[in-house]
Amino acid sequence: MAKQSRPRGGEQETAPDSRRDIVLLQDSEVAESNPRQGLEARPPRGSEISVEEGRELSLLEKGETDPRLRAQELGVGWDTAGRSSAGKTPMGWLVLIGVLLVVLGGWSAITLSRGEINLKAQEAESSRKKEKEARDTASARALVERLERAVSGYLSASTVEEKSSYVRHRERVLPLMRDHYRRHELLGEESESIENLRAAEVENYPFFGVDVKVAGKTDVKLLLIEDCEDGELRFDWESEVSYQPMAISEYVGKKPTDVMEFRVYAELDSFYSYEFSDQDRYRSIKLTFRDEDEFLFGYVERGSVQERGLTAILEGKENEFPLLLRLRFLPNTRSRRSVLIEEVLATSWVLVRNR
Repeated sequence: MAKQSRPRGGEQETAPDSRRDIVLLQDSEVAESNPRQGLEARPPRGSEISVEEGRELSLLEKGETDPRLRAQELGVGWDTAGRSSAGKTPMGWLVLIGVLLVVLGGWSAITLSRGEINLKAQEAESSRKKEKEARDTASARALVERLERAVSGYLSASTVEEKSSYVRHRERVLPLMRDHYRRHELLGEESESIENLRAAEVENYPFFGVDVKVAGKTDVKLLLIEDCEDGELRFDWESEVSYQPMAISEYVGKKPTDVMEFRVYAELDSFYSYEFSDQDRYRSIKLTFRDEDEFLFGYVERGSVQERGLTAILEGKENEFPLLLRLRFLPNTRSRRSVLIEEVLATSWVLVRNR
């Protein structure tokens, strides 16, 4: 290997020194066997990097790739001296986990508590429903028993006075009962059973419609009963017998001019005759009766309160409508069946309010 002269003074090296290579190689061999001797055997050079400086440089270069070393340079103590930081959980995470566990525990306790409250509320509601059903059942049984006693007593009564003790508006109705049973025989009947019971409201008053099976008859008997404010059950006798002040055939024959009350079936009609032939002045209504072949034509003045009310009730109705009307024949009438409708007393056969 050719030798080159060492530069003098301020001259710079133009080629690597082969002897330096040899010395470094020898040093590395010595360092492998004895690191301390290897370091001591290295000749000092003014222009070369010292051993300690080389170590610091090596550490800095390693710190560029090792985050733990960079962190130590920035003063972040991730680890204590002489200990490894592998597997270490930061204190902040431990606190957070503890808080989450407390929160979850509290939420679970609240959920369980709410579940118990809801369960108790459901059990209480179920208990209330059962109690209500039991009360309703007991009340229904008591009502049926009262109805059976009242129906039996009412139908079996053989005198007007006895029967009148079961009817609505007894003071007003008793004279009507006496008049009716002078024309019709009063026969006591035996009630076998109540076939049907249904609620019926008449002008906001509480009634019951009762179908009763009567001994010896195939058809059931319909009775209308009011649940009175005093707690008594009373029968509407007037609608039951369709009370009329006189027989319809007699009324048509005599044509009285006095105002009289009749229970009728009504429907709009187009028949006009004699005193009521002016269609612009009158509205024609055909009137029929229960268990009667007789009929009448009732007339009401157009535009009156009575006419507007009857038209609203009857217009569009396919079946006859039950009404309680005040009727009268005009004096010297030439018609046998034409009467004037003076007043509409009720839109049923029931006179709800006593007079």
